[in-house]
Amino acid sequence: MAQELDLELGLAPYDPWVLKKNLSESDLSGNGFVILPKQDFDKIIPQMERGLVENLGNGVEVKVHIVEEGHESDDYTLTLLKCRGSYMLRGGWYNMVKAKGYKPNDEIGLTWDKWTRRFLLHHIK
Repeated sequence: MAQELDLELGLAPYDPWVLKKNLSESDLSGNGFVILPKQDFDKIIPQMERGLVENLGNGVEVKVHIVEEGHESDDYTLTLLKCRGSYMLRGGWYNMVKAKGYKPNDEIGLTWDKWTRRFLLHHIK
């Protein structure tokens, strides 16, 4: 019995942003933290160093490299924390979003660069 092969190729562009989030007013407030979508963040965890992951309950310093259009970029040091089953970035988050001019409903993308051991963050729209 002959079998059909499905040779259809997808032409969707590569999307490196493992985690995407539409920023809310509370994400941009003076509270100074953003809660990251757990389901998406759980995809990043296996790429991170074991010692870093083991200390998330205490909060760990992480580098965040902002990927901009063109050749501009900025680097920030934030605290990544796991609290009550959620992941959050704080300790510099408010200063970063204020400096970048992010607004409610802006979409950001986040991924972990395991080679440079830092997050890459991009303002999608």
